[in-house]
Formats: sequence, structure tokens, C-alpha cells
Amino acid sequence: MCIQSLFKNGLIVGIFGAVFTVAIAILGWVAMPNIIANVSKKTLVLEENNFVWNIWYDPPYPIYTDFYIFNCTNYNDVVRNGTKPIVVELGPYSYREYRKKNTSVLENSDEIVYYREHRWYYFSQATSGPGLSLSDVITTVNPVYMTVSKFLDFLPVNNPAVDIVVDLIDNFLKERNESVFMTVTADELIFKGWPMDTYIELYERIQDIFNPWPPFFPPLPPSLPTLPEIPPSVRDNITLGLFKAKNDSDDGIFRVNRGTYDYQAFADIEAWGRSQEKLSPYLTFWPGEKSYCNEIQGTDGTVFPYGIDVDDKIWIYQTDLCRSIYVVYEQHETYSDLPGRRFILPKSVLENRTNAPENECFCLDEEDEGVCPNTGALFIGACYEGAPLIGSNPHFYNGDPRYVNGVEGLNPNKSKHETYLILEERTNTLLYAAKRVQLSIDVRKTRLSDTLNLTTRVFLPMLWYEENAQIDEGTAKEFNVFIILTAVMWTLFAIGLILTVVGVFLIGLHFHKEKKLQKVY
Repeated sequence: MCIQSLFKNGLIVGIFGAVFTVAIAILGWVAMPNIIANVSKKTLVLEENNFVWNIWYDPPYPIYTDFYIFNCTNYNDVVRNGTKPIVVELGPYSYREYRKKNTSVLENSDEIVYYREHRWYYFSQATSGPGLSLSDVITTVNPVYMTVSKFLDFLPVNNPAVDIVVDLIDNFLKERNESVFMTVTADELIFKGWPMDTYIELYERIQDIFNPWPPFFPPLPPSLPTLPEIPPSVRDNITLGLFKAKNDSDDGIFRVNRGTYDYQAFADIEAWGRSQEKLSPYLTFWPGEKSYCNEIQGTDGTVFPYGIDVDDKIWIYQTDLCRSIYVVYEQHETYSDLPGRRFILPKSVLENRTNAPENECFCLDEEDEGVCPNTGALFIGACYEGAPLIGSNPHFYNGDPRYVNGVEGLNPNKSKHETYLILEERTNTLLYAAKRVQLSIDVRKTRLSDTLNLTTRVFLPMLWYEENAQIDEGTAKEFNVFIILTAVMWTLFAIGLILTVVGVFLIGLHFHKEKKLQKVY
């Protein structure tokens, strides 16, 4: 090859390589993201039978709910001597969860869809802990006994009529061996339910006593609190399980934005209610008719809108927590060979009202920690007829150290007890989610005799559960097009760089040979 040919060919190859490289860079890192963004905005619409509809309507990926039960090993000492409770965690008791939405409950439009989501749970021995069985015997706090205790504390003190009522109830429960703790099977505690005959009979007797109040008793004080209603599921079946009402049932009616005209509103829950008449964009559990605490925000956690930034809060409405919660970005990570972003439940969601003033409305009475807990706890009895029920992260992770130290056997751990989700970084498709919630009972001294030695108030955990879901193999393969496109773009970019380098090399070789010829002559 002559010297001039080297220069000419090098120039052509170098210019072509440089132009090709720049073109690929613009296409791959400027034009392609814009194309993906535009396509995502148009396709992320809840339109019957499209890709996202099928994921949202009937999730194709496996969902499991794992329960971890706290067995109290020193319950007699707790009642008799006020000893600190000692608990041992048993689990997981694993259930395969199935969900399907019914979207024909009300008339839908091109912008709005109404639905009820039915759920079923089936025990999975294969994914449960080794040696565990639903017949395992558990001793845990008796939530109904403590609810009765709480109700009695609302009654006036130093009143002869009220004292008679309290004594009648106390003796009634003692005669039937009801106390602060109860012994049940794992199955009864979670779904099957334990017998409620005693409390239904007590409820009916109280109704009989008050209506009418016996004339030979001292007169009743005015403005007595009303008894909470017994849920029909309990009255009809005479049993109560912590999750019994959630199995083979739904959580009410949801009104959701399809995202037809606003991609940022995609799958947003605009209203919710137990019935059509109660549909509202606001809850009624917390103070302030349209307060921050009552506002329904976000999706149901199945799908998410396009365009979520790392600085954004992702809102999710949770019926079992009586509120909307949010997660925030923590880090990038790969899941199922797909690039993702991890979002976690931050401490601020359950922070106390001093450090997070927006949480002020989650406090029902600043004089009573049971309904105005400190950091890391939430009084979810607000939407369960006022029961002394406390929600938190498992083992009070990110919570007030008093709650952790009040019970022996708790060991909060970020990797085990933090709620988080991983979203595919380009489309925000859910790759993995782990929702972790603990249910505890506010245990303290009340007017019932079996509580008289409970000198130290504790939030005593009954169980915690993890609801986890991960993208299935078939859905993950849908993202192979991005992987292929990325590989092709990088390959073409590398070819462009190689051509540019070859061109520069040929031009350099031309000048090198030309210089040698000049030395010869």
C-alpha cells in the first residue's frame, strides 16, 4: 500500500468510525431513552388485556405470605409477678397467596376502573420452616381479653354502678379461665380462628345488663362509652383468627386511574371504601377530615407509573395498616439479571410527631401511649374497632429502644425486618417486594384482676408476617429486548471506536513512513 493510500484510507476509516461512534452514542444514550420513555408512557395504561393490565389484574408471579409467631415461654411469671415477657420466634408458617381483581363491580370509563381484589391463602409445607406444623401449640397474649380490659378503662372510676359491672365481667372471665394469655394452635391464631363463645356470651350479657339497667343497682353515670360491634364473621362462625377475615375475601372497593391521559397518575388509587356508599379519597380513622394521615395516596404496590426519580417518594396504600405509606430510594442493584433500584421503608414513616410533624395526626391522645406511640409503632386499632393493636416493623426495627428492650427475645435486623421493593430501572416494573409487618398488643395494668401485676407497660408482639413477590421467569424474559438492545449498542459503539483507532493508526503510519522517506533523501 502506497503512502498516499495509507493516509487516504486512514482518513476515510477514521472519519467514518468517529461519525459512527458519535451516531451510536446519540442513538443509544439520547434517542433510545427518549423512545423508551415515550413508548412506556403510552403503554403503561390499564387497558383490558394489555401487558400491564394482566400483571395488575391477575399477578403471574408467585406471592407468598410467611408468618413468624412469637411464643411466650414465661407467661405465668408475667401475670403473677409482672416479669418481663420472654418470647421465642417460630416460623415461617408459609402460605401461597393468590389474588384476582373483579373489575365489573361498577361501571368503568376510559379513565377510571373500579375493582375488588379477592385473595386466597393456602398453606405451603414445602416453603415453611423444617419441622413446623399448623398444629404447633402457641402461647401468646389474648387480644380479646386485652380489648375488654381497655374498654373497662374507659368507664368512670370510683362509681358504685361501674364497679359492679367491672366485678361481674371480671368474675365471668375468671370462671371461664380467660386471662392475659391464651394457648392456641398456629392454625387457629392465623386463619382458622380460636373459639369466641365466651366473649360472645359476655357481650350479650352486658347488653342484657344495660338494657334495661336493674333498678336495684346504683344509677349509671351519663355518657358511657358504647360497646364495639362484634364483626359478623366472628358472630356467625364463633371464632376469631388474626387473618381469618382476609382469606377468601376482599378489602373493599377501589377506584383507580387507568393513566389514559396522565402517565404519572397510572394505577393511582383515587378512592376506597368498604362499600360503594363509603367510597372516598380520604379515610376516617385519623383526626382531621382531610388530613395527611387520612389521605389515600399511591398505587396498591402491584404496578407503578413511569418516570420515578431517585428523589421521589413512592406511595402505596395499605388497607391493613389503615394508611398510605411511602418508600424511598436506597441503591441500584441487579435482580434476575435485570438492572433495578431498591426502595426502602424509611424510619420517617413511623417517626414520632416531634421529629416528623406530619405524623401528628396519627396520635389520638397524647396522654395515652397506646394510641399515640413513639417512634417505630402505629396504633392500627384505629381501624379495628379500637382494639389495643399496634403495628410496626418486625422486632420493632427502627423503633424506640424501649419497645425492643421491653420484651426479651427481640433482635431487630435490617436484612430480615426491613420492608423494601426492587423496581426495574427503565419501566419501574416490580422485580421483587418484601412487605414486613408486626402485630403487637398493648399489654398493661387495667381494672381486670389478672392484669394487676403488670406494672410495666409493653407492646407484646403476637406475630409478624412477610408478604413477598418476585418477577416470574416468563415476565423477566419480556425485558430481554432491553438486554439485547444494550448489547447491540455497546457492540456497535465498540466497532465505531475500533474503526476510529484503525483510521488514526493508518494516518499515523502514513506520517511515520513519510518521515522515513524524507531521511533517505
